[in-house]
Amino acid sequence: MDNYTAYRSAELAALYDAVYANSADIAFWQVMATAGSDGLLELGCGTGRVLLPLARAGHTITGLDLAAPMLAYCRDKLQAEPPEVRDRVMLLEADMTSFDLDRRFAQIYCAFGTFHHLRTVEQQLACLARCRQHLLPKGNLILDLINPDPAPASVNSDAPVAGEAAANIVDWTDGRRIRSWATMLDYQRALQCNDCEVTYEIIEVDGTTRRLTETFPMRLAYRYELEHLLARCGFRIVALYGDYDRSAFSDESLGLIVVAEPTGDWREPTTD
Repeated sequence: MDNYTAYRSAELAALYDAVYANSADIAFWQVMATAGSDGLLELGCGTGRVLLPLARAGHTITGLDLAAPMLAYCRDKLQAEPPEVRDRVMLLEADMTSFDLDRRFAQIYCAFGTFHHLRTVEQQLACLARCRQHLLPKGNLILDLINPDPAPASVNSDAPVAGEAAANIVDWTDGRRIRSWATMLDYQRALQCNDCEVTYEIIEVDGTTRRLTETFPMRLAYRYELEHLLARCGFRIVALYGDYDRSAFSDESLGLIVVAEPTGDWREPTTD
């Protein structure tokens, strides 16, 4: 599968978790989480950044990810939780285009643009078909995406000048801090593809720094393109948001958050 997975190291998993631990999307997912015994499924759960707050709130949740270092970090965090929280969580190392869990969920969600790591229509359809197969008839699917029009200009960023970008600095362990930024590389508008390079600069207690960088592929999807993909897999869109405050999607929105529900009869699509 041509998406970024196992090359994420244990240290990169820890850096990612520290930088994005308090992101604005957590409150959104807490509002959107579906209550009930049928539970939630998170695709690309990573370090448990979203999953663990939902489990603490009482939701039964299954987390699926293909990146072993991210899942290992999540498991370590889970072990520090009370028994009642641990009992609500199941973690699986699996591909979100081919998973088969032999059960259905009240809600399936894919946070923080993870769906963009699927670089082909075949992968996108395979993932959505798996979601349709695992969703209850009255359940919903939520995809947190980037609005492709403003994305290349707004996400591009050069390395911060010393003393600037203080908002991008977070405290880490043993007095160390982390400064991070993301850069879109080689955006190919005709293919709707690019690589995203994320740089983590670790600032030691004595002021010295070192950098770790990871690059992962992305394929953006436009609003009506996504509607067609969902329709082929037995879904219809019931809500569109432009941000985590659930404001309406518009031209100026940086985000494209899609809420979809199953339609009637459905057969798994072919890619011929």
